[in-house]
Amino acid sequence: MNRSDVLISAGVHAAIVVALVVVRPVSTVSIPGPDAVQVALVDASQLPQPRVAPAVPREAPAPVAQEEGVRIERRPRETPRETPRREEPPRPTPPVTREPEPAAPSPAQAPAALPYAPTGVAGLSGQVGVDQADFAFSYYLVQVRQAIAANWTAPAGVPTGTRAVVRFRILRDGTVRDARLAEGSGNSWFDQSAARAVAITRRLPPLPAGYGGGELGVQFGFEYTGN
Repeated sequence: MNRSDVLISAGVHAAIVVALVVVRPVSTVSIPGPDAVQVALVDASQLPQPRVAPAVPREAPAPVAQEEGVRIERRPRETPRETPRREEPPRPTPPVTREPEPAAPSPAQAPAALPYAPTGVAGLSGQVGVDQADFAFSYYLVQVRQAIAANWTAPAGVPTGTRAVVRFRILRDGTVRDARLAEGSGNSWFDQSAARAVAITRRLPPLPAGYGGGELGVQFGFEYTGN
């Protein structure tokens, strides 16, 4: 069997398949039932109405009974208070440091121009101090010590080493003013003798011509030596 015979056989089979599909009769399917349906129109008012349950009115809630003499009021809404602003404390001012002023020498602390030394009177050693540290006239202070010591008298019963200091001023002409006890010895008799010796010395030699001040502050120390 050659190639041409195969092609002829395939064409014959294809023709047969096409003929079967085209020539196949169409079957009709019928649904059993009446040929026509009759419809009758009815008035809607003749139809039975459905039963509807009557609406029951809802009773309002009974008001709450208030007790006699009690009145209920609504509390007003409180307005929020403003928080007070906290004030900052003032900053402390740094203290101003001041240099201490030099204190004036007290009468008992005046610089000593002449230390304690015998005055020529039995039992007395005298010391002379002045307010002016630069007072350079020592000879004048020797005169002051001798003049005051000459007016002093030792009281009886005074122990050795007893001391008292008397403060006074010498004016330009040598006048003695404002004599007072600056340091007491604890022995009233000795203190009185020292103050009396200055008080009765009413006048001393005039201040040195080379001293420019109008007066001179002096302190005189009395010490009982017992000799």
